[in-house]
Order: sequence, then C-alpha cells, then structure tokens
Amino acid sequence: MADTNAHRHGLEPFLASVESAAEARVRVGVVSDRGFLTLRLDPRNGAATAAARILGQPLPPASSAYTEVVHRVYWLGPDEWLIETGANRAAELISELSEALAGRPAAVNDVSGGHVSLRVSGVDARTVLAKGCTLDMHPREFGPGQCARTSLAKAVVVLSVADDAPTYSVIVGRSSSDYLCRWLAHAARPHGVRFSILQDT
Repeated sequence: MADTNAHRHGLEPFLASVESAAEARVRVGVVSDRGFLTLRLDPRNGAATAAARILGQPLPPASSAYTEVVHRVYWLGPDEWLIETGANRAAELISELSEALAGRPAAVNDVSGGHVSLRVSGVDARTVLAKGCTLDMHPREFGPGQCARTSLAKAVVVLSVADDAPTYSVIVGRSSSDYLCRWLAHAARPHGVRFSILQDT
C-alpha cells in the first residue's frame, strides 16, 4: 500500500549513524508520514477548478510557485502539479480527484513510495544549498512561495522556500535520498548540522 511506503522513508540507517553538532546553524528534518500525488490536466477546460474544489485550495497558476493551505501543491509545468499531503490522506484524495476529473483529459497518480520530504533550515541553510544548486538562491530571486524542479548535488529535487527564516522544502526521489542526506551532512559540516525526524501533518 502507498501509505505504508510513505511511513518508511528508508533513512533510518543514515539517521542512526550521523553525528549532530552541538551548535547547528543548519538543521535537516526528514518529514515522516508524507504522501505524494502527481496531477496532470489542462487548466483551460474547467479541470483546474474541479481539482481546486477537492483540494480546498487553488492550483498554482504561475510558473515556479506553490500554494500551501490544506496541502502543499507545487507547480511543475503548465499542466503538471505535485501534491504533498499526509500519508493517511493520499488514498482518499486520489479517489476524490479521480471522481471529480472523470470524463476530462486528466490523470492523477499516487507516487508516495517514490519520494522523501526534507526540511532544511537555519541561518546557513541558503549557503549550504547554494553549494550544490545552480539556482540563484538570493531571496530577491528565489523567495517564499516559490519552487523549482532542479538539481541539488546532482540529485533531481523539487526545491521550495517556505519562509524567510529561511526554511526550504526539498522533495527528492527515495532512491537518491540517502545520497542527498550524506551530501548535506558533508556540505553543512563546517556550519554545524543537526538531523532529525519531523512529524508534519
């Protein structure tokens, strides 16, 4: 079952072995119990309105943006979105979306088993992420409410900015998650880094 996979992020061996600094200027949280759906539809034919009604929030209409109300909905392309929600909500949500979009050229898929959600925060978080990302990380160019599908240390991720703290959300493929966490541990070591498990419902 998809929600069972979402509970097991697979990073337990890494988290058990990594050392956390006493004074951490970078914090990396592995968010447990997350579900992910991909949504493809033509926003011009009313499907976006139908999906928004089920989600309880609008689909981000603009490129490189995300909305956060009931769920986190990331814009990935003109007809593609990634929905991050609670693992226990994913199965019900895909059923509701599929019913609402029936008869329209649209597709919704549960991809919970393939993704891991990280939160990277702290005063040096931007500096560390910039070491492995080609995006311009300056807050004037990439600030709260923005997201991008990009590479981070050669791993493909969906990177977004949650707030000015700054706090970043990093969604990475499960097969790359151990590698990326090890890269973060190495890149952030001079700044002091602490890893933890986060509960985010």
